[in-house]
Amino acid sequence: IGTIVHHVASVYPIEVQLARIIADGRPVEDVTWDAVAELNAKHAAEHAHVRKSDALDLLWRNSREAAAAVRAFTDEQLDRAAPFSLSFGAHVTAQFVIEDHAVRHSWHHLARIRTAVRELRPSGACPE
Repeated sequence: IGTIVHHVASVYPIEVQLARIIADGRPVEDVTWDAVAELNAKHAAEHAHVRKSDALDLLWRNSREAAAAVRAFTDEQLDRAAPFSLSFGAHVTAQFVIEDHAVRHSWHHLARIRTAVRELRPSGACPE
């Protein structure tokens, strides 16, 4: 579970940076799903035994910084679109990148964390 939490925290800055590039009207052309898979595998191997406190500290710090960065986007920046390689070159808005990557990514992993906690707890209960 700690590795997943650390993973979510570690990619917030990357996801925000991708949104900034799109918000500037520049294309994101060099980020591929293969590169993402490689980054994820490397991260999992390097942080397989991350301490709970380290994962939570990184999550706290990076989520606060990501939230502040997202709040700083103007409406014009959020509405700006440019080609995005993770969407196969489709023009997407900066808002889409924020919602589909930084926000959805966290929720995706939260569901996996809750499943893992349920499997580990004898009662099957998962704190909300």
